[in-house]
Amino acid sequence: MNIQRKLSRIGIEKIEELDKKDVNYLAHYMANCMTRTFHILDDSYNEILAKLLNCKMYYAKITENLAKVNYIYEDDCIYIDEDVNIYEPNEQLFHELIHYLQVLKKNNGKIKQIGLCDFGDFSVNGLGLNEALVQYMSSRLMNKEKQRITIYGLEIKTISPDGYPILTNLMEQLIYLLGEDQIVLASINAKNDFDDLFYNTFEEKGNLIIKSFDKVLDLKNALLEVKEGTNKKESSENIEESIKNIYLDTQKILMTKYFDKMVTMLTSIEEIDFYSEKFLNYNKILGLVGNNRSEVLDYYEEYKDKIMTKFDKQLMKISKSKGKNTLSVYNSRVGRMLKKIISRFGANN
Repeated sequence: MNIQRKLSRIGIEKIEELDKKDVNYLAHYMANCMTRTFHILDDSYNEILAKLLNCKMYYAKITENLAKVNYIYEDDCIYIDEDVNIYEPNEQLFHELIHYLQVLKKNNGKIKQIGLCDFGDFSVNGLGLNEALVQYMSSRLMNKEKQRITIYGLEIKTISPDGYPILTNLMEQLIYLLGEDQIVLASINAKNDFDDLFYNTFEEKGNLIIKSFDKVLDLKNALLEVKEGTNKKESSENIEESIKNIYLDTQKILMTKYFDKMVTMLTSIEEIDFYSEKFLNYNKILGLVGNNRSEVLDYYEEYKDKIMTKFDKQLMKISKSKGKNTLSVYNSRVGRMLKKIISRFGANN
């Protein structure tokens, strides 16, 4: 597609290219913010800075129904609304600059990958997952704190209440489980261990999790079309219900698959302590059904009984393998675990 025709179609009118002084400022500011916020990127500072210094950026008149900053991958340029002050922290600008950094092209110039999103010959896979990560990173760069909100019949806590809150909450759950470093590194560096970490953890459920992120993104776009009047085949109520159900199913898969897998891999009492505590804290980030909180909490309590039994069995197995001297540690550990569970949840049930 002719790039000028596309820009006109989506509502972007190019005005002028940013001068080198402004590009230089944004490049250094962004590189410093990213490495200061995500220390795993420290070694990538020069690479990030060099790429941003070569980024083509333009001021533009942008239609009201479009974001005020847009990365257009067809011409590899960023378009910034003329009213945006680039010398003030701007979440949309952070978001699009990260997208620019993510692009990996084939030898023929076609896009191979944008962060966690793979561009195949016939399909795009991981768009929702990548959008969730970029929104999470943008919110972190803005030093946002988590807020509890109600949306689509769900009560969730997220760092991004105004931008992709459902996807970002699921990303925050994924980060809680797998850690932030590897997934952030994967956001701008194709050479990373995140794929192995992700699929080794979630195994056959990995592709389902990725597709769920994509479905939520598609439904969010469909909901926007309904509100704009361009989609008259679906109702906003049905779309919101679908988003809610996908979210709840994905949340269950993340929790159960992770802890079912991890409990079998533990080889020390210290690891049992760490991962049982990690599970007991997981309820703090679970999304709930707004008008029926027990729907999620009852499932969590039911699964808690099962996974704590598995932790207990793994602890006994470890203790037996290390000899009789550790059995007293085992008995003491079980007593502490029971007291912890009772004190933490007993008063609320």
